[in-house]
Amino acid sequence: MTNSMTFRFLLLILINTISFAAHAQSPFSPAIVVNDKSITYYEISQREKLLKILNVSGNIPELARTQLIEDRLKQAAAEDLDLLPSQDEIRNGMDEFSSRGGLDTNSFILEIGKTGVSEQTFRDFIKANIAWRSVVQARFGSRSQVPDTQLERSANSTGSGSGIRVLLTEIILAAPNGQKAQAQELAKELATITSADIFSQAARKYSAAPTRKLGGRVKWQDLDKLPNVLKPLIFGLAPGEVTEPLLIPNGIAIFQLRGIEETTFRRPTAASVEYLTYTFPAHDKATLTQLKTQTVHCDDIYNIAKQNPSHTFFRESNTPANIEKTIVNILSALDAHEKYFNNQGKISSLTMLCSRSAFVPEEAPDLEKIRLGLRNQRLENYAQGYLENLRQDAWITEK
Repeated sequence: MTNSMTFRFLLLILINTISFAAHAQSPFSPAIVVNDKSITYYEISQREKLLKILNVSGNIPELARTQLIEDRLKQAAAEDLDLLPSQDEIRNGMDEFSSRGGLDTNSFILEIGKTGVSEQTFRDFIKANIAWRSVVQARFGSRSQVPDTQLERSANSTGSGSGIRVLLTEIILAAPNGQKAQAQELAKELATITSADIFSQAARKYSAAPTRKLGGRVKWQDLDKLPNVLKPLIFGLAPGEVTEPLLIPNGIAIFQLRGIEETTFRRPTAASVEYLTYTFPAHDKATLTQLKTQTVHCDDIYNIAKQNPSHTFFRESNTPANIEKTIVNILSALDAHEKYFNNQGKISSLTMLCSRSAFVPEEAPDLEKIRLGLRNQRLENYAQGYLENLRQDAWITEK
């Protein structure tokens, strides 16, 4: 081979090598673009490794992409409000997160580094979460406050034998792609209505739900059976008031509270029951009369049983689960020292409730803890809806 041919051959190999390298996927090339922000293949790989370290369940590759897209949206929202966290805030967040596993931050970084996760990946993960908390608090903090009426309802519904049911009117606005902004404006306008009749007229006019023919009116429903995303919104309303617009798939929902009431008291489940049964011949009318007229307390039976050794007397204290079902059914309708007589052919019997001890809470409910829980739940619902709005409004390109 001549020198000229050798040169051309080497040049061809070099050109092909350069061409292949140019087309090869770089770890730092964009895998996803969210508006004007890029997410690299490297970042996705790093997030996957971090999620595995944290023992997150589910489809890890898909979850990593979803989280990183949401992180870009959250940080962009924080930038718009000038709420990006400081370096000290990020470091404090890293310290708090690391301490959950019993480690300091430096030790945690060393541990994740063993599986190839960089400190910057951990830092970015914390930064996005802190930024989002600040955004949610700034936008929805005032709307998440829990009024005393809502706190009282919550304490009553969870701490006693009573329940709460509500009477609602619903308007479901269709919000397909391209019409969401228009639907949001209409929802905000409808949410200012305080008249039940006017809200019902609006339901007939605008609602896409089957209840539109009924003016959006829904029958009484137990509050506990409403969707979790709706309960904290309904809890804080007075009759006539309307919820904040709630984002649902391809639509927006708003609800007006028409009525609220506590349901009938339900006897608490008994921890233990003390009772007695006394069996005697059906023809023994004297004993029947004596039992009816001379027994006011369970202890009164002992004297009668002593006089009649052929009769059967039984007394015990037990949990309902360990008592014959027919006896439990009888006892459930009795108060202390009330009697129930039954005749079965040649045998008559007396069943008497001596006492019932109910489950008693060790301490009164902590109202401030209930208030904080309700507030956090409301904030979470607002945050989810807002994040979904950001996602729908964003330009997202995945490669």
